[in-house]
Amino acid sequence: MLNQAPQVRSLSTKLLTLTIAWLLLAMTSIGYTLVLSWKLEGGAAAINDAGSLRMRSYRVTLLVSEGASADAVRAEELRFSDTLARLKKGDPARPLFLPDNATVRAQAQEIEQHWQQEMLPQLQAAARQPQLAGNRSRPDVSGFVDRIDRLVKLIEEDNARNTTLLRFFQMALIAMAIVGSFAMMFLLFLLVIRPLNTLGEGIARLRNGELDARIEEGGNDEFAQISTGFNQMASHLQDLYATLEQKVVDKTRSVEEKNRHLTALYGTTSFLHESHELEPMCDGFIGRLMELTGADAGSIRLVDVKRGRMELIAQRGLPADMLADDHCSPLDGCYCGEAVPQPFAVIRRFDRMQHAEEKHCQRAGFMEISVFHIRHNLSNVGIFTLYFRRVTPLSPQDQFLLETLGSHLGLAIENLRLAARDRQFAVAEERNLMAQGLHDSIAQSLSFLNLQVQMLEAAMAGGETEQAQENLGFIRTGVQECYEDVRELLLNFRTRINKEDFADAVRTLLARFEQQAQVPAQLSMQGNGLPLDPQQQLQVIFILQEALSNVRKHAQAQHVTIEIQNEADFVMTIRDDGCGFDQQRFEARKSRHVGLSIMQERAARIHGHIDIQPLPSGTEVRLTLPHTERQAA
Repeated sequence: MLNQAPQVRSLSTKLLTLTIAWLLLAMTSIGYTLVLSWKLEGGAAAINDAGSLRMRSYRVTLLVSEGASADAVRAEELRFSDTLARLKKGDPARPLFLPDNATVRAQAQEIEQHWQQEMLPQLQAAARQPQLAGNRSRPDVSGFVDRIDRLVKLIEEDNARNTTLLRFFQMALIAMAIVGSFAMMFLLFLLVIRPLNTLGEGIARLRNGELDARIEEGGNDEFAQISTGFNQMASHLQDLYATLEQKVVDKTRSVEEKNRHLTALYGTTSFLHESHELEPMCDGFIGRLMELTGADAGSIRLVDVKRGRMELIAQRGLPADMLADDHCSPLDGCYCGEAVPQPFAVIRRFDRMQHAEEKHCQRAGFMEISVFHIRHNLSNVGIFTLYFRRVTPLSPQDQFLLETLGSHLGLAIENLRLAARDRQFAVAEERNLMAQGLHDSIAQSLSFLNLQVQMLEAAMAGGETEQAQENLGFIRTGVQECYEDVRELLLNFRTRINKEDFADAVRTLLARFEQQAQVPAQLSMQGNGLPLDPQQQLQVIFILQEALSNVRKHAQAQHVTIEIQNEADFVMTIRDDGCGFDQQRFEARKSRHVGLSIMQERAARIHGHIDIQPLPSGTEVRLTLPHTERQAA
């Protein structure tokens, strides 16, 4: 292919070279004709200005002879000098310039010298002469005009030569266009059209069924490569047609095999994603694999690496004595266990293992076993084994499919384990919530009631009726508080909110607090930040409920203010005007306050934090949920 690369570019190189050569020649000719046209325009303007010099010569002579004023004569002399200077210098903008001819330049120089040295002195002398018979002497300008006429004639002769050259190049352009057109048509026919016609004839023959059609290969251009490719394609088509029937059979078999694999993969994965217990799922899985591979028996074992054993989960077709044999349980007790540390599937053919120790699967009459791994995230979950009473080689595609199905089974088993752990975690979390709910508020109330009962017994034993009545009042109040605490806990357990009724849940909670504690509460909700998700809302409600419960039980407050600022950060502040607390004593016994611990745990669940500060009169509890922990719900 490297040797053919220059040949591939030969035709394009020829066409490009011819086009560039023709373009350069045409552009050169056109450019020269433009230069000639420009020279003709400049020469024509020069002839016009040179002719005006004759007119101005006669005019200035006439003005002098008629006795015109010196200013008029001087103005005309200046116009003549300006015209002569412009003619000599040229003006490309018009265009105006003298031909690039030494004779013309010399004649112009001679005119300028004669004007400066002879004509101007004569004109100035005549202008200074007094009146003679009413007329001044007229300077002789005939010789000067003859010089101007000679300059005009030289310019006209140069323009005539340029006109001849222009016509010659125009004719040459016409001839070049005609010759170039015929040459281009001939080259296109020779280099492009004829090879295309030949290629088209070969394609037509091939389309008509002449598979032996070939194109003559010659030359070193792109069409030679196309001809070679066409002949190779025709040969390949001829070979394909000769073996088409066999290829169709092979392709059909391949497609059927792939469809079988896809059907098995789809059916098995769909089955695994259904809701199953472990043993029915494994039993259905091994049954599908036996149907897919034609195995006579199958088993699934889960691996316990720590114990070094395998647990049989499901099996089909294994004899009873083989199931009763415990040699299958240790990892080193059978061929299945030996396959666990291997990275790939292990296939054992017993007819090739004449000198090996006979295992229980051989004694059961099986001729071959295939052991595949059940993996999840590259870790061994278990193995499944297919048993064959006759040698049935599995193709590499079948082995790959079985390995893939083993991975799906590993994922399904792991999902079952995760679901079981989730259920256990949910139960533990629910119990933890209940334990948090049954904190020391009820325990303290019951302890208080126990103490009052003892005091009541002592008062009754001592006949102290007033003390007994007081103790009964305390007991009645304690029972009522316990009842209210239980009702509050039940409401906590039943609380379910979403982002649409969060504000209503807050207002309902404050209304219940005002009814229980007989303390007015003022609510202020501001901000237009992101709404809290359901979990965040639930924990915020619980924290607010716990804070209000502490106010009701301990603060002895007359008024409570709740401010909720929902901006980038979510901030909830609860202030009361109660008795407050001692900061040092509070810090020393902070870990003993179960209610505070519950509030902090709930705040931590939503990645927030709680600050409790004493006020000059009362207490402030502030919950802050940073914007980095919030998301659109």
